Amino acid sequence: MDGKPDYSETALLAELRALIHFIYPKGTAGKIIAAFDEALAAKQDSSERLAIIAHWLDFYQAHKYRKLMRRRRATDRERMTPCSACGYPISQRHHLWDIATHGENAVTVQLCPNCHELHHLMYNAIARDSAYSRKLVQHTLFSGHVAPGVAQKIYGWLRAILAYEVENGWLEGYKLSDLWIEERLRWTEFLNAQAGQPLNSNHHL
Repeated sequence: MDGKPDYSETALLAELRALIHFIYPKGTAGKIIAAFDEALAAKQDSSERLAIIAHWLDFYQAHKYRKLMRRRRATDRERMTPCSACGYPISQRHHLWDIATHGENAVTVQLCPNCHELHHLMYNAIARDSAYSRKLVQHTLFSGHVAPGVAQKIYGWLRAILAYEVENGWLEGYKLSDLWIEERLRWTEFLNAQAGQPLNSNHHL
């Protein structure tokens, strides 16, 4: 085994069936799976079958995520825990291992809404090469409202996540390179710009 995910039709179909069983009662799940089996059996083209499975995997993964979020609400104690990045007294539970990619997990950290959003923007700019996120994260970093120490904490968590995903074959290795990250975050430029410069007095991070 090389640790890489199995994208075969058999593996993806097994994942889809498991998702359906997780979301629905046994009887309903059985009917949905039977309908899928019948529809797939009518398709001779393997690429067409894979496309159908992939489409419904995305749909049911999002459905599973919504179900988990309804079931697992934050407690008062969690909400009143200071942000792990900036110390703001109210925070949210943030999954460092994205649920859509890794499923439900306990790898979480408490972040205020601003730091939470910044982490997502930085991740999407690097891992998903999102031009939209890249524009927003650079705007945020160079706004004068982000303390370098706060950004460095978020950046450190981000690098650890990227390294884990690269190691397991979920992310292309070049997206962990300093050059790739510099082009998307302008990270060194941000640190140099902030060195010795006081932040805006009404900063939120």
